[in-house]
Amino acid sequence: MFRIDGINGESIVVDGVWVEKLRTNNSIGRNPADKYSGTDVKEISRRKKLFGGEREHLLQLTIGVGTFYSLMVPAEKRAEVDALLAELDAARVRATS
Repeated sequence: MFRIDGINGESIVVDGVWVEKLRTNNSIGRNPADKYSGTDVKEISRRKKLFGGEREHLLQLTIGVGTFYSLMVPAEKRAEVDALLAELDAARVRATS
C-alpha cells in the first residue's frame, strides 16, 4: 500500500487494486487501479498569505482513474510523487494481468 499526503488534509492511497482519494482520512472517491490512464504534474508557485511576499512551491497532480483526482503537494515531495507514479503503473499492470 502506498499513501501520499498533500496539503489541506487530502491524500491519495494506492493499495494495488484500488486508487482512493481521502480528505481528512474520509474516502471521497475510489476507483479500480486498472482504470488508471495517466497523471499530469504541474509545478506552481503561490503566495502563502493574500498580501504577503512569501511564496510556496507546490506540485499539482491530476490523476486519471475513470474520473480525475487532484492533489497538491509541497515541491519538496517530488520523490514521493515519482514513487506514486511508479506505484500507479505497477497497480495497473497487476490489475490487468
